[in-house]
Amino acid sequence: MPALLTSKSDALSHADEGGVFSAARKREMLIDLREGFFRVCALACAGLFVYRGMYQVVEDPTRINAALVAISEILTFTWLLLSRRPATRDWNPLTVIVSVTASFGVALISLKPGIALIPVYVAAPLQFLALWFVIWGKISLGRSFAILPANRGVMTGGAYRIVRHPIYAGYLAGHVLFLLSAFSFHNLAVYAVITYLQLYRILREEALLAAEPEYRAYMERVRYRLLPRVF
Repeated sequence: MPALLTSKSDALSHADEGGVFSAARKREMLIDLREGFFRVCALACAGLFVYRGMYQVVEDPTRINAALVAISEILTFTWLLLSRRPATRDWNPLTVIVSVTASFGVALISLKPGIALIPVYVAAPLQFLALWFVIWGKISLGRSFAILPANRGVMTGGAYRIVRHPIYAGYLAGHVLFLLSAFSFHNLAVYAVITYLQLYRILREEALLAAEPEYRAYMERVRYRLLPRVF
């Protein structure tokens, strides 16, 4: 009888373990589906920008500013595909909506010539510098890039020695330069919304990372988020 009770107890224990494993596996699959969703969206947006940007350049080879803004956004989605899974991520519904809108809302930008408040030959070289700052930031970050605020480790080297969010800083500069070289009220409205949402992302990201003593020390060393002595 004791042997029989022991065998039944072992069987129940194994069944419970199987149930726990199954629940854990379901959670893991849900995370994979979320990651897959962001990557599919990234591919769709990247494809859209390749088509729209190259179409503008084929129509008018002088539209270097349109090509640069397209390349800049393509890099975002490409880096997302190569990113590694974070240790922690902010799945707050509002944060998800804000982050996805800020990242994929660029698809609403018009790449048409618009009004040149500054000449393309002035804007394009500066856009190129802003793009290189973005690339430097991404290289410094490695595969720790994310759409949602996430903890993939504290990055303090490379471009991160200048400002705490060099990638956002480079994008912001590129957006402003493109807007000035191809102004429209439509693009002004889109960029205004995107910039506001990006600032929200920055604050949420810092709130998440500030749980790490290393990041708090980094914030003391590098005081500015986007622009030295301004913000």
